[in-house]
Amino acid sequence: MTYIANLGQGQSLAIENAGTQTLITWESRSAGQQQSQQMSLSLGKWSASPMVFKTTSGFILQVESNQRSYYVRLQSNSISLLSEVPLMLGALEVPLRYVADSKAPEMKPLEPLRMGNMSMRMEPMEMNMGNLNLSMATSTSQSSHSTSRFCSQCGREVKEDDRFCSQCGTKLN
Repeated sequence: MTYIANLGQGQSLAIENAGTQTLITWESRSAGQQQSQQMSLSLGKWSASPMVFKTTSGFILQVESNQRSYYVRLQSNSISLLSEVPLMLGALEVPLRYVADSKAPEMKPLEPLRMGNMSMRMEPMEMNMGNLNLSMATSTSQSSHSTSRFCSQCGREVKEDDRFCSQCGTKLN
């Protein structure tokens, strides 16, 4: 779970929970200058969304875990875990925005590659150029040269007597 907050005056905050670790990244940007502080804390799994409050002296991050409530102070370009509940009279809540986790997206299989009358597919490995059709055998007993026909437009296997591709409708040679 990752949350982002715009703290104003070129400052932003990112809070991420990965297992029992909480990663806090505080960035500050101004003309010709950029600063970034990062802290990783072992606070346990979150039991609720984090909250950020603007106080007269900086910001307070509240994290509810399965163990207890934690408070982190962001002040004067430093991040510190507080040992007690801070006094937050008159504090204003800063909105947090949930963003997708930073994990890499799941990869989809490659679509068949096409260029003019040439097409190529990776699994199973097949290549078609005009009337030339090649495919990689899946076992050693098969020949690497195939008599199968494939559509030059979409790469779908077609029957020997087909005049049009049943997938995309392209006229076959």
